[in-house]
Amino acid sequence: MKWGDSKFRPVTEEIIKAFFKVHNELGPGLLEGVYHKALFLELSKEFNVQSEMAFPVLYEGKEVGRYIPDLIVNNKIIIELKAIETLSANHKAQLIAQLRITKVLIGFLVNFANKSLEFNRLDNFYQLEKDGLKLD
Repeated sequence: MKWGDSKFRPVTEEIIKAFFKVHNELGPGLLEGVYHKALFLELSKEFNVQSEMAFPVLYEGKEVGRYIPDLIVNNKIIIELKAIETLSANHKAQLIAQLRITKVLIGFLVNFANKSLEFNRLDNFYQLEKDGLKLD
């Protein structure tokens, strides 16, 4: 399922370029925190980027915890970074939960650990439909 995300496309394309730039510059095998800082610096050249901003998790109107995405770009796109052997369904579920809690529309899950950069884009279809944005 796709949606009319044309207004986000220029930003998401630049984010993907930043993933590759950081991966090409640093290479695989470093700790996640190194990639986090490098990507924050790279994205901050063009965008408003927030690092590890906490969002409350509510249950029946009461805060029961906090969710902290790695990076948020222009208050519209979450980036969850990993430096692990392979991305799993659990990592995707983590990003989906972050999208749902923050009401952010687009998320990227990116893994810098391997020779080939690995990333996935996930869209918050629940929030899109709730906001009345058109699904194709």
